[in-house]
Amino acid sequence: MVRSRPVVLSVALVVLLIGLATGPMLNSAHAQGTVELRVWDQFTTPTDSDVADQIYAAFTEKNPNIKITREAVSSDQMRQTINTAVSSGTGPDIIFYDAGPGYAGVLANAGLLLPLDDYAAQYGWTERIAAPSIEATTIGGKLFGLPLQVDLIGMYYNKTLLDKEGLTVPTTVDELITFCGQAKEKGYTPIAFANNPGWEAFHQFSMASNQMIGPAAMRQLLFDHQGDWNRPEIVTAIKTFFVDMRDAGCFTEDANALTYDDGNSLFFSGQSLLHTTGSWLVGDIVENMPDQEVGFVQFPEITGGQGQAWVSGVGSAYYITSKTEHPTEAAMLLDYLFSPEVVARWVGEAQFFVPAQFDTASVEVAPLAKSILDVLQTATAPGTQFGYNVDVLTPPQFNDAMTNGFQAMLAGDKTAVQQAADLQAAWDDWLQGQGTPQP
Repeated sequence: MVRSRPVVLSVALVVLLIGLATGPMLNSAHAQGTVELRVWDQFTTPTDSDVADQIYAAFTEKNPNIKITREAVSSDQMRQTINTAVSSGTGPDIIFYDAGPGYAGVLANAGLLLPLDDYAAQYGWTERIAAPSIEATTIGGKLFGLPLQVDLIGMYYNKTLLDKEGLTVPTTVDELITFCGQAKEKGYTPIAFANNPGWEAFHQFSMASNQMIGPAAMRQLLFDHQGDWNRPEIVTAIKTFFVDMRDAGCFTEDANALTYDDGNSLFFSGQSLLHTTGSWLVGDIVENMPDQEVGFVQFPEITGGQGQAWVSGVGSAYYITSKTEHPTEAAMLLDYLFSPEVVARWVGEAQFFVPAQFDTASVEVAPLAKSILDVLQTATAPGTQFGYNVDVLTPPQFNDAMTNGFQAMLAGDKTAVQQAADLQAAWDDWLQGQGTPQP
């Protein structure tokens, strides 16, 4: 198939960018002498890494007194090492890290991140970055991070192979179960699901549970602490993916042994026809599947639920660590990274979905990326509700219960009822620690 031509975006197309304005210009030669900024980010793929290198280099060219020492660290490695590295004083000045109470929130509560409110006022960040995304990186009433990625979670499908095999995209879970049997008979692994070390299960749970109780009830549960994680609808959501789809052979029996990269490879190589994951993978899909037509849809509808729902949330953000000796220069770098001209590069070259102002007149994105931007744009339409990406809004003990419990379920060692009860117990434990009355 002929490679798809990029689509030129119009200024109005970017999601959540209403009433935003540009911030102050960056000053060159801010200080005498050379200042080293150590940056840890998660841009480990060749395309993303190259874009980051070029953007950092452009900043140091404008500010020759600042040197950036960059280290690309995978998400899993970052989660394992960042707390110790920062608290010991040997870590970076700036990190690009997962948002939410279970990730950046842990660092903020430990005093390892620098509040950014003063810099936000100085540079006008809250005027340039969409308010819902700023809310997602605000912890305890203080702004700690600048969100670079808004994620959309759903299901990719390889239309080229589906057409070849005479298959159609399933729109209900019943259709999906049938689809899995048909795809297996044709020699495919139906879904490229991989769950080592365990976080990919979070997204499957987010999609299924948002469907079963609806986005409004999920918001009440996450933010207002109204409702329970062990209600029957959530038990059904858990059973649907981790029991029914497992037993139907929708993914490999050794999903717990496969890494996320392994799962991606199954989809990139055409061994799998579907991939239930997020919009952060668009750039890699475009790069690795140039001759395949790929689409992105909502997770199939579960019987008895509230209907299909897109799941969205802030993925990762830039933070300044509290141990830095150069907070002023670090803030200068963050301001540059979110300047309109650089945001345009993140979108056009890295295929990121950035909730910040930029001039899109000359930005080109692949059709797959444009389709996701079109969906994200509807977030501001009246009556539109997006579901919530659970793990970026839940505390560490809840995420641990998800990790261990869903792996146990995939291994056949735990029931959906038991897992829902353990999630509720972890939630109650966190609420008690917060001094929050339990519903």
